[in-house]
Amino acid sequence: MRTSWIFLLICAAIAASLSVIYIHFNHYADTVMLACIIIFCFMAKNHENIKHIAALLLIMTAIEYGLVSYVVSLNSMGLPPFQGNLLMFGSHFLVDLTILMIMKYRVRLSLRYVRRTAPDNWRSIYMTHADPILYGIYFAFILVDLAAFGENIIRNLEHFGVDENFAKQFWSWGLIYYNYEILKSILLSCVITTLLATTFVERQRPDTPDEELESESK
Repeated sequence: MRTSWIFLLICAAIAASLSVIYIHFNHYADTVMLACIIIFCFMAKNHENIKHIAALLLIMTAIEYGLVSYVVSLNSMGLPPFQGNLLMFGSHFLVDLTILMIMKYRVRLSLRYVRRTAPDNWRSIYMTHADPILYGIYFAFILVDLAAFGENIIRNLEHFGVDENFAKQFWSWGLIYYNYEILKSILLSCVITTLLATTFVERQRPDTPDEELESESK
């Protein structure tokens, strides 16, 4: 029990530290995320489930980084700020929604992949502790994205045909907008901490003999 509490405190400390790092690096959070995921790929080279989750996050984070970079380039070319924010929040939402849906069926997709590439290794695929936790985290990501997207529309109603005298009362709204990067940084740190904790747990997981697996399946 004491070891569990110590491990929990270590995870909490790591999550807090990563949050500070993400907030400090600001726009480089995706780069930090990519670096962390690549490290996990090497750490979990003998654990198929962690490798699949890390590969998924690696691909989607790279796509997200590309989309964000493209939107930033559009902003530098003179795209109106409110349109740039819509594209930015929309890009984050689409990526997070895609990850959420893939995580929902991650085990099924991993089984299909393994049965095609290494049929004898299908027993190594199962639901890890990270699967439901990451699903919940990315659901929170989506809520933040939708809140930021909606708030951006409300703050710029005059650009959507609403009378400016009515719209200007919402110009001061910015609870999500001004804290968006902080919220995303906290959630990103939770993702990395979850992967780290799951990698540790999976390394402690005893190997199940094939005979036992076969008897359980009967």
